[in-house]
Amino acid sequence: MEFRTVTHAGQSYVVSQAGDGPDVVLLHGFPDTPYSWSEIQAALVGAGWRVTVPWLRGYRPETIVPGRRYDPETLGRDALGLLDALDISKTVLVGHDWGALLTYVAAALEPDRVRAIATFGIPHPSVLRRTPQSMWGVRHFAGLKLPWAAYVCRRNDFAHLDRLYRRWAPEWSGPERDETLQRAKRALSSPATLDGAISYYRDLPLGGSAAAEKVGAVPGLIVGGDHTLVQSELFARTAELLPPPSRALILEGTGHWPHREKAAVVIPELLSFLAEVDA
Repeated sequence: MEFRTVTHAGQSYVVSQAGDGPDVVLLHGFPDTPYSWSEIQAALVGAGWRVTVPWLRGYRPETIVPGRRYDPETLGRDALGLLDALDISKTVLVGHDWGALLTYVAAALEPDRVRAIATFGIPHPSVLRRTPQSMWGVRHFAGLKLPWAAYVCRRNDFAHLDRLYRRWAPEWSGPERDETLQRAKRALSSPATLDGAISYYRDLPLGGSAAAEKVGAVPGLIVGGDHTLVQSELFARTAELLPPPSRALILEGTGHWPHREKAAVVIPELLSFLAEVDA
């Protein structure tokens, strides 16, 4: 991927863009980088889409704006600001992990600018319930709010990230998985970018977020695995909140990175869904 920097309203975005046609934006999560979208970007370009892949704010030094928070509404407005920076009037938003949250919030804030959404690994926050099982699955949220979170992440060559990958995607292995993890470690190797990534957790309100709870009335493809952070039925419940032709895709033996672990299944489903939306 080749990246360039664009700016809107004092916020810089570092983006890769390829192809011609209607717009789709791919938003990565934690701990990850835009390179995780390479295969999907190529497939979408081949299907006639213009595909934009940004670094999330905080993951590159030039995107960091001192004092700008990482709460859900501000993050959703990051995605909308990117559209303004690139003069995109309307797009499909695709997100994984925190990128999925940005996608949900942006679609709720300005649904007229979002043709459709596709999310990976994270159901809509409105379907989540605080049970002992669910809180244990996302216990890293509490750990990354602690004052010493950066130290814990960084020590022993980011061994904490190794543990997260094993726990979140226990069946994913091989050179692609290892390269993804190494790219994430390199991206977060500076104190500034590690602090930026952790700030997503630090600024998440303990009592919930009104912006995150609101559901945007746009169609969605909601993708998850059955070996993931939350109960797999929550992906289906998310799809039920959205208008046609929304649907859920729940993949057996798959963890938190369904678009990487089962790309051969996910990519045709994504292209089919977008063709329906485009029609």
